[in-house]
Amino acid sequence: MQKCIFFILAFQISTVCCAQVPKAINSIKDLTDSIAILVRKNNIPGLMLGITTKDSVLYSGGFGYADIKIKRPVTNRTRFRLGSITKSFMAIAIQKLVEQGKLNLNDPLKEIAPEIPFTNKWENSNPVRIVNLLENTSGFDDFKLNKMYSIDQKSYSTKKMMLLQQSSMSCRWRPSERYTYCNVNYVILAYIIYKLTGMEYDQYLTDNILTPLNMNSSGFNAWSRTPDQNVKEYSSSSGHLKEVPSVTLLPAAAGSLWSSSDDMIKFLQLFLKNGFPILKPASISRMETPTSSLAANAGLKSGYALGNEDFGRLRGHDGILGTCRSSYRYDRQSGYGFVISSNANGLAGIESLINGYLMKNKPTAGVKAQPLNIKEITPYFGYYQLEDPRFDLLAFVDRFMLVKIEVENDTVNFNIVGKKHKLLQTTPLIFIQPGSETAEIAFATNGDGKRVLIINKHYAEQVSAISAISWRIVMLLAGIFAMLSVLMGFGALFYFTFKKLSLKQLKIRVLPMISVMFLSWGIYFFMEVKKSNYLLYQLQVPGLISISIFLGFTLFGIFSILNLFIVFKEWTAIRTRLSRWIIVSISFSLVFICYVLLINGWIGLMTWTL
Repeated sequence: MQKCIFFILAFQISTVCCAQVPKAINSIKDLTDSIAILVRKNNIPGLMLGITTKDSVLYSGGFGYADIKIKRPVTNRTRFRLGSITKSFMAIAIQKLVEQGKLNLNDPLKEIAPEIPFTNKWENSNPVRIVNLLENTSGFDDFKLNKMYSIDQKSYSTKKMMLLQQSSMSCRWRPSERYTYCNVNYVILAYIIYKLTGMEYDQYLTDNILTPLNMNSSGFNAWSRTPDQNVKEYSSSSGHLKEVPSVTLLPAAAGSLWSSSDDMIKFLQLFLKNGFPILKPASISRMETPTSSLAANAGLKSGYALGNEDFGRLRGHDGILGTCRSSYRYDRQSGYGFVISSNANGLAGIESLINGYLMKNKPTAGVKAQPLNIKEITPYFGYYQLEDPRFDLLAFVDRFMLVKIEVENDTVNFNIVGKKHKLLQTTPLIFIQPGSETAEIAFATNGDGKRVLIINKHYAEQVSAISAISWRIVMLLAGIFAMLSVLMGFGALFYFTFKKLSLKQLKIRVLPMISVMFLSWGIYFFMEVKKSNYLLYQLQVPGLISISIFLGFTLFGIFSILNLFIVFKEWTAIRTRLSRWIIVSISFSLVFICYVLLINGWIGLMTWTL
């Protein structure tokens, strides 16, 4: 659901954060003063910051409070919950095993660990390999809604943690075809580490990464085991900061790192020193180079590699866990890196502010455009629909995003929601946006012979104009009629109050409104969880949120069918032709929406049983 929004915004990045801080930034002090302003302005309770070169620390410390209640400040030793940044540590651990000859990135998973209960109908031609897990190209669904967080402070062995995610381990398309972010991949990698070394993943990472780097205040914990050293987590959904529980992460190997700015600076210097003292330079380079996806094979050098992602000229990883938001970035060429984390209200664009200061006056690597090969690109003109859902449950929402590739004045453009973006060809079927430093758009053909578009890491398949537009028009009309049912329902209640409608006429006009209200009820509670993802723990058991989602969507389905039945049963009670047309259109629209939700698993959704 959020993918569609981020997909648009990825091509409309502005300098909003800089506009908020007009002061020129010419020194680290200027930078930290500007960050302090943003922290206060965005009501961020506590922020950790570390900035370094490969040899010296430019800044290590924090802003605000780790614990608001007792006014405990954020310092260079305060431990933040860094979430998916853990994946970079997991990838380093795997690379270490590769260097030791215990593993090969191209090893099929089934040969390394045949006991892992995954399914892949393309296994003979396209097996799941270790590299697919690292680069998130396995095709597995991400965690189920009830298998992300728990409120119980319970530890699981590496093997049991892996088996807990079994319901997601089914390839939805050919491995090595599409990138889609998946925490389950890294839980499987943790089990691989355990099988090859005999050590639980957290102990292996501690002994082989944290200890050699002297990251002595860091650790891997599924929940906050040392609250006096860790940040408290806060939510501001009500407009005021409120402490929330430190939830237990069930796929812990994908995001259990707690660390401080002092320690994370040592981790950044590992990359800036080309892997010293843990990995060889070639292993670091491999971590930065995606190879397994269709995008990589088409020639794109950008994308998600081994627990390591590109952000323009920078590399790094982000982390979101509980209410903490984190990121680290580095550029080996310029020799700079930084890490940042907050315990509520995001990062407020502070990463862009830091990057702008660090990379100021640094030469950019230009990409030379080549003349457009119109004959080669012509078959790829047309409409493309996203087909890389992170969660199967939300796949139908992702598919609403439609991209049109067209040519105008001998220039290729991609059109999203009516806004055109110019593309420049760099190599055959590889394109870049003007002003970008790396190409992120490629055209290719998949294993089924379908033309595909890879754009900003997302995978989209070519569809006919009729299918691309027609069902979206149907969904749009269904949505309009659903909203119209609410107006009709309130209008009917008004007329019934003044005895201008019979009970039969009221029933026909109010039932659709009741159906939509049930749907709104279910959507509201689901969006509350999406907005404050720490609430996912409430989907693990029957409770207010999980039962509200179940009842909202299920009762919408029941009342939509009931309404259609009653409309035909009480047909004669609808007096005018216009009223009949509107009521029938509303009724069939609700049934159509019900059908879409049913085939996508929302009608009868009991999150605690997934």
